[in-house]
Amino acid sequence: MSIRSKILAGCMALTVLTGVLGGYAQRAERELGALAFRIYDDAFMGVSYLRSAQVGFASLAEAGRNGSLQPAAVSAVLEDLDVARDRAMSPAGRNAAESLSRTIRSVVGRGGQTLAGPDVLAVQAQFEQAVETFADDGFRYRRSVGALVAAQVRRTSVVVGVTVLIALSITVLLTQMIAPPVRRAVRIAQLIAAGQLDNAISVTGRGETAELLRALSIMQGSIVQALARIQGLMNQQATHHAGELAAQHARLEAALGNMNQGLCLFGADGRLAVANRRFVEMFGEPEPEALAETVLRNAGLHMLLESGRDGAVAALSCELPDGRSIAVSQQAVASGGWVATYEDISERRATEGRLAHMARHDPLTGLPNRLLFSERMQQTLARARRGDGIAVLCLDLDRFKTVNDTLGHAAGDALLRAVTERLRQCTRETDLVVRFGGDEFVIVQEKASQPTDATALARRLVEMLGQAFDIDQQEVVIGVSIGIALSMDGLETPDALLKRADLALYRAKDDGRGTFRFFEREMDAAMQARRTLEIDLRKALAEEQFELYYQPLVQTGGIAGFEALLRWHHPTRGLVSPAEFIPVAEEIGLIGVIGAWVMSRACIDAAGWPGALKVAVNLSPAQFRTRSLAEDAAHALSTSGLAATRLELEITESVLIQDEAAVLDSLHALRAMGIRIAMDDFGTGYSSLSYLRRFPFDKIKIDQSFVKGIEDQEDSRTIVRAVIGLGRSLGIAVNAEGVETAEQLAALRAEGCGEIQGYLFSKPKPVQEIADLLLRFGNSTTPAAARPEQVPRDPAHADKVASLVAEA
Repeated sequence: MSIRSKILAGCMALTVLTGVLGGYAQRAERELGALAFRIYDDAFMGVSYLRSAQVGFASLAEAGRNGSLQPAAVSAVLEDLDVARDRAMSPAGRNAAESLSRTIRSVVGRGGQTLAGPDVLAVQAQFEQAVETFADDGFRYRRSVGALVAAQVRRTSVVVGVTVLIALSITVLLTQMIAPPVRRAVRIAQLIAAGQLDNAISVTGRGETAELLRALSIMQGSIVQALARIQGLMNQQATHHAGELAAQHARLEAALGNMNQGLCLFGADGRLAVANRRFVEMFGEPEPEALAETVLRNAGLHMLLESGRDGAVAALSCELPDGRSIAVSQQAVASGGWVATYEDISERRATEGRLAHMARHDPLTGLPNRLLFSERMQQTLARARRGDGIAVLCLDLDRFKTVNDTLGHAAGDALLRAVTERLRQCTRETDLVVRFGGDEFVIVQEKASQPTDATALARRLVEMLGQAFDIDQQEVVIGVSIGIALSMDGLETPDALLKRADLALYRAKDDGRGTFRFFEREMDAAMQARRTLEIDLRKALAEEQFELYYQPLVQTGGIAGFEALLRWHHPTRGLVSPAEFIPVAEEIGLIGVIGAWVMSRACIDAAGWPGALKVAVNLSPAQFRTRSLAEDAAHALSTSGLAATRLELEITESVLIQDEAAVLDSLHALRAMGIRIAMDDFGTGYSSLSYLRRFPFDKIKIDQSFVKGIEDQEDSRTIVRAVIGLGRSLGIAVNAEGVETAEQLAALRAEGCGEIQGYLFSKPKPVQEIADLLLRFGNSTTPAAARPEQVPRDPAHADKVASLVAEA
């Protein structure tokens, strides 16, 4: 039987014993519980009910003396006596309870509503005797129960003792069956581990112990055989040892001969003991002594001798007279002398030099880049602190993008190389010329009389770079804008100087191409103000700081619609002019989001206006670059429910210049929805008539610069007359904006202008005041968006406006 089976059988036997013992204990517990319940139910409850009847009879006796004996009370006493009789534990107890019941019935039957004193005493005496009888019965029963409990405890002790003896017997039997064979196997394993391999191992029976002894016997035999084979191999190895040493020496010679590094071993006397083929190739001396002299003289090995005497590896690099760079590594050997390796790193050094140059220079022009600029500027500023003033010039090529787009990137690269040559011609050897990327260059001028020398250099640069370039047999003309920052004490950082020069460049480009500007403190303040405006502008839309004002579009008979004009109510600056923030929004890419909001808000407001009143919304050229203008318009119309024919979008001629095909596609998509398209500021561009031929506009708006001169300037009146006639001929509506005087209105009326807007009629008003404007101009229906009572009316102004409309 296996060890597992033996342990399992023992555990099962112990489990059965435990179950038998538990069953016996459970039975004894049930018997004792039954006795306890009987004691309670019969002995204690019987006495309890007898006492209750006794108390009830005492109450009857009191009532009997008063002549108020109640039948219900008598019945309760008799019921308690019946229960006590049923729970009596002996015939004497039952007889006593029955006798009491008969006596009480007899006494109560004779007295009617009263009880005689002698009868009460007799009954109470009988009660006391019955109580003693019940108590004696309980005492006798408890004594018998105690005897039963004692007997049960003795039986349980015997059963527990027998069970413990059986369990101990099973444990001893298992131990005798398992432990001795295991101890024998352990002792044999310990002898084998100690090297004793002649142990007698007898295997009998079956099971794990027998298998373990059998495995130990096999292992002992295998070890004996293996030792015999090892001894034989050692004898064979001793025989072939000399030949193996020779082969090993040959392999070592081959390894040394094929190393990429030169290797040599010098003895304690300083003479060369071993040198490989690569060493001879590197130094070209045939004799060992000559080789040693060459190494000591040329490779600088004598510098390594002292540093390597303690056994540590010493290394250096040195330049040979023939221009080669050699890396030497040397280490002392225990027997005296040293071993050294030599590697030709000339090509690696050249590659590292090229990479270092590429990391700090522009690959196209060969000029220093930003990294080298930062490194050199630290040194330049240090010299400036000793009294040498410096100037930093930021250059941006004018019209370079046009050359790149029209002639291609190859021509653009050639132009940049040509610009680099001219920059070198204009600067001194001590000046630093840097390319920052694209068409941006920086020149650092030091050791010069400032600002005179910086001004002279800037003028030379503007003149030289303004002359024509010959690029791929084509004449290319560009220009340059320059910003200049000066440092007289060198206390600025490179970034600060570069930022100042960049700000000056920004101002120079604003002034016009081919100019230069010096940095001024006001430029930094202006840039900071612009940066603050950018930050505030990004928050304005999210915080609902924008609002639309509306200026009426007046025709004969009243208002035909309104032009939506954006207003920004800044929380601290108040009302910010659109001329100030719209260019910034276009530059930082927010105009698309703001324009979509304006269109949506205008459509929602116009949806509450009466009749067919239209709303005009100005579009920025930058909105066409987002490629989502048509989707924004469709969303605004669907969200507001406004009819597309009531929406009019106004564009300027500059929109068509940027990407004519894409812009025309967007305009046709808008027209396909039913939206009206108007050209704003007509007449101020250089190709207005060609645009009218390319796209059928619904309206053209005469720029207010012509309206202002219509009263006293014949050329302005002629232009207005021509535009109105052109619109009439092409079937295009004409609007005159910026009308401020009655004389301008009369002149426009005389020329037949159909639609007019301007301060003469009304300044732009918030949406809440539109209802009042409609009433003032005689429109018959009040808009749903606002009631007329919301805005106070000026009767005199209303009359004046009404008369002007009538004249128009």
